[in-house]
Amino acid sequence: MFVFSSKTQVNKKFRFQELFKLMSADKAVRADAKTVLSVTLTNVLSSDTLNLSASGKVKEIYVFDIELSSKTIPTLFISSLDKAINLNTMFLLHHDGKEMLYGAYKERTDKCVKIGKYYGTDWKDQSEQIIVPLDATSLDEIYKAMIGTLIPLSADDEEDTGDFVARYEQVTKLKKEIDKLQSRVDAEKQSKKRFELNEQLKQMKKELEEIC
Repeated sequence: MFVFSSKTQVNKKFRFQELFKLMSADKAVRADAKTVLSVTLTNVLSSDTLNLSASGKVKEIYVFDIELSSKTIPTLFISSLDKAINLNTMFLLHHDGKEMLYGAYKERTDKCVKIGKYYGTDWKDQSEQIIVPLDATSLDEIYKAMIGTLIPLSADDEEDTGDFVARYEQVTKLKKEIDKLQSRVDAEKQSKKRFELNEQLKQMKKELEEIC
């Protein structure tokens, strides 16, 4: 799906026992891995491999290809692997000529690595390509663009990846609240109460428009 510089290519295929050891995998993780046919570290994006500035929050991005025997996503296996890697990651899942991008916003702090909610694209033909921004000046920008492919919302130029993801989560939450309130409006029989609910609905829709 992504098109990277050849300098970033690694193509290291992992043995499952090697991964299980790295992950300290329990029975549940091993069971979840039954649909996983192979795991390959395809690319390592770094300041050296991309000739970019080393400043910023993102130091390296590991891109993994995971071949699956079905379209069922091994969420527990992937999240366990993600937790075992103290770097930013992105996962490209493959099955039967289709692929999907899957990942979560990952923020490294001095004490730990925080992993957010996982998002994924639809399954697409493997011929579809996404080219990493050629005008990117840092790994932070590239990571933001990669996360942006998972989220149906446009990122503002001035916001960092964490703020972008937080805004999307706010949008998602507000949309659910609007749907619930709309159902209440539709079901309300008293005109006065219906008017009050409609006013609330207008305010929420205005707020949604402002943050989108």
